[in-house]
Amino acid sequence: MSVVSSDDYSDLRELGIGVSDPLTNEFEQAAKHVQSIAGKLDNKDLLTLYGLYKQAIEGVCNTSKPSWYDAKGKAKWEAWNSLGNLNQAEAKQQYVEQVKLLSPDFVCDQTTTTSKADSWAKVSSFAPMPQPLTQNICDYIREGNLEQVTEYLASNKSNINSLDCSGMGLIHYAADIGDLSILSLLIKKGCDVDLKDSGGQTALHYAAACGHVECVKYLVKNGAQTSIEDSDGCTPKDVACDDCIRDAL
Repeated sequence: MSVVSSDDYSDLRELGIGVSDPLTNEFEQAAKHVQSIAGKLDNKDLLTLYGLYKQAIEGVCNTSKPSWYDAKGKAKWEAWNSLGNLNQAEAKQQYVEQVKLLSPDFVCDQTTTTSKADSWAKVSSFAPMPQPLTQNICDYIREGNLEQVTEYLASNKSNINSLDCSGMGLIHYAADIGDLSILSLLIKKGCDVDLKDSGGQTALHYAAACGHVECVKYLVKNGAQTSIEDSDGCTPKDVACDDCIRDAL
């Protein structure tokens, strides 16, 4: 009878059991750490991290370049696409090195492993810190689930102005889908109406580009600045999809 070696854990992965190698463990911890420092990073660093993260998780860029008016999407796509055929392991290594460069206090805990099911976008940060901005809350906003968003904010209010791995904040997701009730809730709970994403765009940019006129009016009424330029030098009016939006601005 032959003996199957499990030294490389490949047999466990085939069975769907999440086993994290040292590099992946360090990568996932670095990605979690980014949640706590994202607000201190500039647009260039955020885009670099975004590109490396996408390359590490999904491999070579496999999506079409966004339309010219989607400045945020275009910048993110270019950050990912610029990595070419960089293999995923090297992308993980470069991501970790970049995080260490930007945050010298980051130290990987080699005794801690994170399974695939508990990826950095879903785990809680170290107690007693509040839960980081998770993919779940972003999904709730995209679904228009006001109840779940309200419940999240009740215990995670300090994260209301955080950016996720895509460089977007809660207010950007709400403005993107044009959900006025969630947008109103976020602002009432203290969300920065002029919060910028990794591409320098505010919620007003999103609402204007997507044609959500009521959201545009609400944002302006609540103090959103119409003159803010994104990383491409575009104001909300520049990316507005039609004259109705431009008139509202």
